[in-house]
Amino acid sequence: MDNTAMKKIALKAAVFGVVSIAVMLQRSATKHIMITEASGVTVDRGTSGDAYKLLVNRDTGASGKGKLIIPLSKSVSSDDIVLEDGYMDRELMIHIDSREDGFYMDNAVTTDLDIFDSAICYNENESGKVCLDFKLKDFYVNESTLTESSTIEIEFAKPSQKYDKIVLVNPVGGTDEVDAVSSKASVDVALALKSIAEKDSDNNIRFFFTRTSDIDVDEQKRVETIRACEADLVVEIATQDEASTETEGIRCGYNDVFFTNRLTNAEFADIIEKNCARKTGAKAIGLFPTDAKDRFIAESTVPGARIEVGRSGSRTLESSGYKKKIAEGIYDAVLEAFEEME
Repeated sequence: MDNTAMKKIALKAAVFGVVSIAVMLQRSATKHIMITEASGVTVDRGTSGDAYKLLVNRDTGASGKGKLIIPLSKSVSSDDIVLEDGYMDRELMIHIDSREDGFYMDNAVTTDLDIFDSAICYNENESGKVCLDFKLKDFYVNESTLTESSTIEIEFAKPSQKYDKIVLVNPVGGTDEVDAVSSKASVDVALALKSIAEKDSDNNIRFFFTRTSDIDVDEQKRVETIRACEADLVVEIATQDEASTETEGIRCGYNDVFFTNRLTNAEFADIIEKNCARKTGAKAIGLFPTDAKDRFIAESTVPGARIEVGRSGSRTLESSGYKKKIAEGIYDAVLEAFEEME
């Protein structure tokens, strides 16, 4: 066999290899289910007249123990499924475009788990698009898989069973407590922080957020989530009002009544202020004790701090670059805090 023939064979083999890898990747990609965070978001599920209780089969078999298994019509792919994790409301919503009207009237979900308060199917249109709404009895994280047998398999766990470290972030606002500009600024920083955290899987730190959009979340619910999500640290993101200081910059509040082991609230506040000032170049204008009105910080039994990222209505808070730098500073501070706690 001459060199030309050998080169042709080698080229064909290389092309075949590339195509095979592409096919495997494509098949792997079809198993991915799009997951969005619905922290406190109100979801339109249609009218109550369009809803019905899901059929539940308790006979899971050995392979289905400890899982929630949702059947799918044969035409459904990963592109037709969106999972919304509404952990602040103890709710899991799965939007499925099944293209078969009434599919879940005849096909039961399968589970032996006793963690659900209710399981309802809401019709979102007349062509088989539905929302399967599961109300949970407690705070759980979940992991979903699209199987070869046309089912979604979901496993649930308490956060501490899944993650080494847990942080709960509370963007202030969503109510009359602050103006709309300040509320948006705190959410923007939180979203930037969420993006940073999701890209770093090596540290196995899970960030939960009391809200990720400009909606109202009950204060009691925010406080209760500290315990429910098993947080190791809490961070509150806010802005300064004009009366709080004459100097614009970054300052941090802390609970000076409750003292925590390994890392005090004041130490954590100092770490956040230092890292955010270094990242942004903004002036660090000091620490201050929060008062009892700030229940999220006052009632936390784990190290917590409130960062005020700038003065409400200032041009600084209009900069997306500045808010991203604040988020980077908070993330670096969290890493440093966990090192101090080890």
